[in-house]
Amino acid sequence: MQKSNSGVSLIEILITIAIAALLVAIGFASFRGFKARYDLNSAAHTLYSDIVWCQQNSMGAPHSLGISFSAHKYIIFKDINDNGVFDDGTDTKIRERELNHITLSGYPQNGFVYSRRGIASPTFTLTLTNDKNQRKRISVSLFKARIRNG
Repeated sequence: MQKSNSGVSLIEILITIAIAALLVAIGFASFRGFKARYDLNSAAHTLYSDIVWCQQNSMGAPHSLGISFSAHKYIIFKDINDNGVFDDGTDTKIRERELNHITLSGYPQNGFVYSRRGIASPTFTLTLTNDKNQRKRISVSLFKARIRNG
């Protein structure tokens, strides 16, 4: 008499579990790469929006608006004493943004301001870099800002 095999063996179960674990590991690695790219794009677009907001709101305002940078954050401020630099005791801090896992470079040491006519001083190019060494650049010229890859 022949015996029928209606179940699964231990080897088949272990192979199935190993394949499932491999697929999960590949998916997790892909997700981490996607998350790093998403965080970089999000930080670049948020910073770009804040730069444009400063330009638009400085035109016709009683005081210039500016942004002061450090490696992992930036501060949007109203330049009360019109010296072009963020002074913590004098100027009004409008917004402070932390950049998690993103590093800023290429920023003016004293920050920058938009005059009451909407003109940036000085012009510069910011570089945002994430943990995976992917980059976005934001160029700020006299009258406009733009985002570039790499």
